Parts: sequence; structure tokens; C-alpha cells
Amino acid sequence: MLQDTVVVEVEKRTETGKNACNRLRAKDLIPAVLYGGHSGAESLPLSVPRKDLLALFRKGLHQNAVFRVHVKGADEQPHVMVRDVMLSPLRRELVHLDFVRVLLDRKLKVKVPVETVGTAIGVKLGGLLDVVTRELEVECLPADIPASIQADVSNLDASGVMRVADLALGEKVQVLGDPDRVIAHIVTHKTEEAATADAAPAAEPEVVKKGKKEEEGAAKPAAKAAPKAEKKEKK
Repeated sequence: MLQDTVVVEVEKRTETGKNACNRLRAKDLIPAVLYGGHSGAESLPLSVPRKDLLALFRKGLHQNAVFRVHVKGADEQPHVMVRDVMLSPLRRELVHLDFVRVLLDRKLKVKVPVETVGTAIGVKLGGLLDVVTRELEVECLPADIPASIQADVSNLDASGVMRVADLALGEKVQVLGDPDRVIAHIVTHKTEEAATADAAPAAEPEVVKKGKKEEEGAAKPAAKAAPKAEKKEKK
């Protein structure tokens, strides 16, 4: 998702280290790092106002969003993405994040949530929609990153299965991985009954084994009685 009009004001840090970062947080500033981009681009330690970041996150721009940052004192406003966010383990407060530079003419690999739309025919007939895949990795240009992948399940009947190959994404977005991967399918009562019936015969071998042991056990006393009869004849 390209948000070209969103610009976050940041400032270059002159001090690094744990104590310096704690002093920044006390001023309601969040330590950050900017890296990546074209070869030779340097990494920059930054500080960002906490309120600006929270406003950014409320807009949903922390996942796959491409926006700009303006480093105070510099003319350029590079396109970036939030690559990593660190939260404090106890209070779950924002303590650090990474920005990665994005080149608009280079494709990216990102993970995009899958969203099912429509009511399946199989559901109307009493079945249940089982969503197997809720996220897919795609490759595309930054401007073509979708907010979500729409999976229209309207035409799935009682035995319907939707796979990656069935998704209509166009030529700009390529899904990575197995095209036969299942996105969603319809589960019916017949399917459940068939699964139960397939599992039932598993108990039969154990019954057969018990019968054999009982037969063998019953045969052993007869075998012991035979020698006694022979001894009587000799006498």
C-alpha cells in the first residue's frame, strides 16, 4: 500500500546506547533505525515522537504500508516501511522500531492477509466454510501491495475447494508458493460421517488378536493331558 502523502518527521540521533535510548523515551521519543535501500546507503539512528507513531499505527500503516520519512535538516524524504517493532515485555509499550528504505521500482516480498468474501453455496445448503490459509506471501512493486487478498467463496458448493490458483489477483501481484495450496473448503455432515466410518475398522485387528490368544490358551490343557493317557496304556 503506497501512502505517498503520509510523511513522518524524524530526527537523527547523536547518541546511541541503552542509557541514551532511555533518556529519549523519558522525553516521549522512540529510538529507531533507518537502513536498506540502494547499495551504499548508510544506516541512520533516529528518534521519532511517540504520538506520531501511535497516530500512524491507528491508521493501519504499520503493516505493508509504504510512506515517507523526513529527517530533520535533510532535503530528501525517502519511502520506507516499518520492518520491526519492539515492545516492552511487561507493559507492552513501544520501545524501538526499524524503518527500511523502499525503492518504488523494485519488487518486494511481503505477507498479506487473506479475506474471504461472499456466502458459499455449500454454506446455504447446511455446510460449514473452513478457512485453511489466512495469510499468503506475495511479490510485487510497492505501489501494488494489496491491503488484503480477496477470496470470493460464493461459488463453492457442498464439495467445493478454493486453492491459490483460483484467486484472481491480476498480473501485478504474484503469490509465492504452491498454487495447489488450499485457501478454503466446505465441510458437510456427510464428510464428517465418512471420516468416522473410516476410523471404525481400526478396532478389528485387536479383537482378532484376542480371539487367537483365547484359542491358543484353550488348546494348551489338551496338549498336557495327552502324555498321561500314554502312561496308563504302558502299565
